[in-house]
Amino acid sequence: MSAFAVFLHEEHELSNDLLRERIVDNFPDDQHFQFSDNVYLVTGVNLVEQVTKLLGFDDDEDLAGAVLRLNGSFGGRSWNVLWDWLRAAEENR
Repeated sequence: MSAFAVFLHEEHELSNDLLRERIVDNFPDDQHFQFSDNVYLVTGVNLVEQVTKLLGFDDDEDLAGAVLRLNGSFGGRSWNVLWDWLRAAEENR
């Protein structure tokens, strides 16, 4: 499984509410990580196309957001729980 970043658009609150709901519904607690109100990390599938399909981008042209596949390299300064989540996602690849 790969890890992906899902970016929501600040100015599309109705779209964001729907995407947040779909992230929680399609990616159980251990498969999503809320980085901020508008940035989520998800895992549990292998392809960007699978993420966009699960979130409904293929069927709803009113949704606004972006999905990027993470390449396994990460760094910075953040919460330990973030690094633990990313390491676990990489180990399950």
